[in-house]
This record gives sequence, C-alpha cells and structure tokens, in this order.
Amino acid sequence: MDNPAVDLHTSGISARPSTSSRVRVSRWRGERFIAQVSPSRGHRRTETLDVVRCLEGLRSRGVYRALTPALSTWDAQPFLEAGFGLHEYLHLLSRPLSQPFDKPRHKSRPGAPWHRQGALEVDAASFEPFWRFDLGALNEARRATPTHRFRVIVQDKTVVGYAIVGRAGTRGYLQRLAVRPGLEGQGLGTSLINDGFGWLRNKGASEILVNTQEHNSRALGLYEHVGFVLQTEKLSVLSWTP
Repeated sequence: MDNPAVDLHTSGISARPSTSSRVRVSRWRGERFIAQVSPSRGHRRTETLDVVRCLEGLRSRGVYRALTPALSTWDAQPFLEAGFGLHEYLHLLSRPLSQPFDKPRHKSRPGAPWHRQGALEVDAASFEPFWRFDLGALNEARRATPTHRFRVIVQDKTVVGYAIVGRAGTRGYLQRLAVRPGLEGQGLGTSLINDGFGWLRNKGASEILVNTQEHNSRALGLYEHVGFVLQTEKLSVLSWTP
C-alpha cells in the first residue's frame, strides 16, 4: 500500500512537506534524496509501524538517507525500533517565563520575505555545514509550531542576527538563533532572546525550551546567561540508511 507521507509522483522527496497520520516528511536542507522524518504535529503518538511504512516508501523512491529533528527519548523510541540509529546528542535547556528578563538592548523588526536571504547568510556563517539552513529549512522551522515569531536585527541595511521563536500551548521553543560572526559579545543574541521571552509571555506561555550541540560552548554559555537551565535528559538526532 502506498505511503501517503511520501511523494509517489516523482522520484525522491517532494519540495512540499507531506504528512501521514503520524509521520511528517520533508526534504533535508533541500536535498531531493535525503529526507527529514518527524513525528506528526497531532496528539496521537507516532508508532513503529508508521515509521516502518514511511521508510518503505522512501526506499522505493530512491531516498538514500533520512534524518530526524531533535527528539526526546519518548519520541525517539519508535524511530529506533524502526531501524534509525544515533547521529548526535544535543543538550536540552529550559527556562520558566515567570522569571524576570531584561528589555532588548537592540531593536529588532519582523522578518519580511526580503530579509530571508540575509538571515540565511548569517546562518551559513554561524553553523557547520550539516546544521546550516536553506530556505526550506528556514520555512520548516517557522511551521514547526502553531504560532511563531521571526525577528531580525538589521544594521546598515544588512541582517546581522535573527531568531525564530515558536509556541505550542503554554510551551515556547527557541527554534533558531544566529548572529553574524565577528559581532558576538555585543548583546545581539541576548536582545533577540529577550524579545522572544516577552512575546511568549504575552501569548500565555509559561516555559521555553532550546537545544544546542554538546560542543557548542558559546551557545550554551549564552543560554545559561539569560536564565536557561541545562536538563538531565538529552535530545537525539537520528539517522537511517537503507
């Protein structure tokens, strides 16, 4: 039986994300034959059989690799049972929004369509190749939660930092934060984070989560500086090859 989570009209993965009842499939960083496979956004938990059927569809379309976003131990279980393996652990940090936070020192503005290329240039300069966003990944980060806030800081008509903050119910997520290399230490990242804190609190969120790579000491230090607390549980990014 055809898997509705996979585009069956052309080889590879459709540029438009598609969803079965419990699995979401999109291109990984624009790669036609590398997929990102995620739990669906619904309330029903993804089961091992859902993932197995999805992988069967991907294999039939010539997809040679699949990756997951950062998953909790609970969410990762059906993917591991379906044949995924560990790619990388990530630190998970949490911060209650009831705690005070500073007003942003730097002015930010809503991210408009014409800011996206500048944001991607900052992103490419800030992250190693595996983690860099393309336009599809940027849009996917914005779609990951029911509501989101995309903000940029512009200096001399150039994007020098951006952040995507999402909200699902009473929980917020710092989906992405990047500051142009060479401008660290000026408070740009802190301003973008504090802007997100204020927006989430006004929307009724009580907590915000963020994750970062284990070796990214600069990001970890920034998050702890603004009140995030490192959690015992780690998140995992998983990988699958046929």
